[in-house]
Amino acid sequence: MKISNNSIKSKKNVIIKFFSDRKRFKREQYFYSKFKNKNLNIPKILNINDNTISFKEYKFKKIKSQKLFFKALINFLIITNKVKNYELFAKENLKSYNKLHKDIKKRFKKLCKLKTEKKYSLKMKVIKLYIKKILTEKHKNVKLTKINYLISQSDIGFHNCAILNKNVFFYDFEYSGLDHPIKLICDTYYQPEKKIDKKYILRFIDKLEKSFRFKLPKNFLIFEKLFKIKMMLIILNIFVASNISNVSKLKNKKKIEKLKSQRLNKAYKYIKVPFIYESKN
Repeated sequence: MKISNNSIKSKKNVIIKFFSDRKRFKREQYFYSKFKNKNLNIPKILNINDNTISFKEYKFKKIKSQKLFFKALINFLIITNKVKNYELFAKENLKSYNKLHKDIKKRFKKLCKLKTEKKYSLKMKVIKLYIKKILTEKHKNVKLTKINYLISQSDIGFHNCAILNKNVFFYDFEYSGLDHPIKLICDTYYQPEKKIDKKYILRFIDKLEKSFRFKLPKNFLIFEKLFKIKMMLIILNIFVASNISNVSKLKNKKKIEKLKSQRLNKAYKYIKVPFIYESKN
């Protein structure tokens, strides 16, 4: 789903990933350096150069089962978090309510400055009103509960895992690092490629809490709302000029317009996605 700053090429059973962002390269390289000998279901690295990482190419199959995905994810998290002295934090890791709110407000301002084409204007207006409503909610002294950070893939989802010989493999760790469990949970639930069934995310949270001995704070919903609209803004990145120029290098105008329409519809549908602990009326 994401508009990536990287490009990938396949050549003679080798996947070559080119990085234009040094920090992403560093995170991916660091993750593999920590786990290459840990019997973990991740692609094998063949070579590392200044801005490229070469992986063995696999005949992966798409994962469809949410039950299988969550079973594999909790096991993956348990194994990876046995490693001590992990030094890198995830990209945009959760540090505080104020910083999260400020970052999302900045993204929203960028979107609001854009001129929206007439064919997109109605849905975009509804989306902006929804985001603004959450951003303007009044909360006093919101504290981020201190919980041990977990090593997270960060860009968690069905788009970054696949099946090989009945085993689930995870890949793409350019955003990975230490992160707060609140963000890990929200990253998982609001992933853009799959609408997650609430029964699976609730079971996942229960297992996560038991495995890592913590309890979600009472103000979880305040953070969850912000992560929901943040994902909506990430989905709408294609409307931001700098991202359009990145995509236009690879796609023609017709395809870009199709992408815009798809992303707008996806972000619009997020409005009706229930919060994790929201009960049915």
